Amino acid sequence: MSGPGPTASIWRGGSLLARVGAVILATTAAVGLVAVGLSERIVEGQRHQDLLRRAALVAATQADALSGPVWELDDRAAQGMIDALLARDPAIRSIAVHEASREAPLARAETGDPDDGEERVTVERPIVLPGRNGGRTETVGRLTIVYSTAEVVQATMDALVPVVGLLLLSLLGAIAVLGVQMNRIVLRPLRRLTQLSRAMARGDYGARMDTDRSDEIGVLADSFNRMAETVQDHTTTLETRVQERTEALAATNRAIMDSINYAQLIQSSILPAADTLNAGLTEHFVLWRPRDVVSGDFYLCREVADGFVVAVADCTGHGVPGAFMTMTASAMLNNALDQMGARDPAAILSAVDRKVRAALHQDGEARTLAERFDNGLDLALCHVVPAEGRMVYAGARIPLLVVTAEGVTELRGDRASLGYRREPGAPEPTFTNHDVPLRSGQTFCLGTDGMTDQNGGERGRSFGRKRLRDALLRGEGQPLDRLRAALEQDLDQYQAGREQRDDITLFGFRVRLARTLQQPAPSGARHAA
Repeated sequence: MSGPGPTASIWRGGSLLARVGAVILATTAAVGLVAVGLSERIVEGQRHQDLLRRAALVAATQADALSGPVWELDDRAAQGMIDALLARDPAIRSIAVHEASREAPLARAETGDPDDGEERVTVERPIVLPGRNGGRTETVGRLTIVYSTAEVVQATMDALVPVVGLLLLSLLGAIAVLGVQMNRIVLRPLRRLTQLSRAMARGDYGARMDTDRSDEIGVLADSFNRMAETVQDHTTTLETRVQERTEALAATNRAIMDSINYAQLIQSSILPAADTLNAGLTEHFVLWRPRDVVSGDFYLCREVADGFVVAVADCTGHGVPGAFMTMTASAMLNNALDQMGARDPAAILSAVDRKVRAALHQDGEARTLAERFDNGLDLALCHVVPAEGRMVYAGARIPLLVVTAEGVTELRGDRASLGYRREPGAPEPTFTNHDVPLRSGQTFCLGTDGMTDQNGGERGRSFGRKRLRDALLRGEGQPLDRLRAALEQDLDQYQAGREQRDDITLFGFRVRLARTLQQPAPSGARHAA
């Protein structure tokens, strides 16, 4: 498909002066062509009439001169006369003299090619012999003269050349004068207006245009100045409001962050202190990374009558909602431990399940919008009895990892969470206790799914359980603070700056055993676990 022509390009992208000049040129050319056409017709008509009058006059004069030779049938005299006439008048193409009583010409002369395509005019006049003493005249023959109209065309062209030249000079002069005046009156103010508009687009709202004219350009300049003042006023007002709103939002954000930071302090208060952890554990590490300032995960370590309890929980949500859930779940867990003791972790899980559902009114069918929210937690609980060399583990979707020199053993929790709404008549979930013999060299890990579900790597896939097991196995036998640093490094490298998806909690510990139990775990320990 062909592109636009040069005329279309001028109209679409050319300057105003070029477009106005094109209009003037086209209009003047059209008027000039019409004027030239009319002049050509008028001049050609006049020249044609002049030719006819001249031909009639020449024919009449020559016919009178030929009356004698024709009467006397003097063909030589007649031939001489028409030859002389043909030589004097270049417009004549042929002359013929006929007697009245004969068709054959008495004399004939011609010049040029009769088939040359020229337009010709034929004039005939009778040859009359006057009578003597005023007697009756007698027609003795006729004279035929053929004229070419070529000189009419030439004369017309000669007359029109000065007219066309004057028209072209007038056109060029008019375009030049109009271009200069338009540039001074129209284009220069428009260029200035364009510059000011671009300056305003860049943010310079103080640009103004001179308004000392009362024509359309002056009206346009005055309108632009009023618009610039309005935009400047609105922008100043908007900037002031934005600054005020920004300061208000900053103050609100500071208040919210202060509240959240204070909430983080409150949440940290429910986590076990270092003295509590050191009392019953040889070593321990905690990798605790809230996705936001506060977390939906928590861990617990407290002494009981015959040992101590270690727990890790993952509550619904993260941030402030998750933190509220941790406070509720932690209170329910401690309450159950206070009432029931710690010897049956599976029973503790069932009690926490009931208590959370009761506290959140998630028993039975939801009737209101508030009751349709379903919240709960995953929980792993270990009752450690160092004096007896054993540990009892029960889990609700959170596994226990046992790391020894021979590998990593995973004890999986039951596939049921705690606290979530259950259908009326649905059976209560049951949980299983797992007995784990305690041996020297064992490292135990409880963790939420935040670390294994964290995406990263080249393909953005999750960290995964295998990668976690490999990292734990590489750190087997090392101090746990070094193992924690290695795990953090592996996680940071894999995450590679990606956003953290969920709260991350990983609690690792080694149990301080009685002297009689401090022997290495046998090769079958991982199977016993």
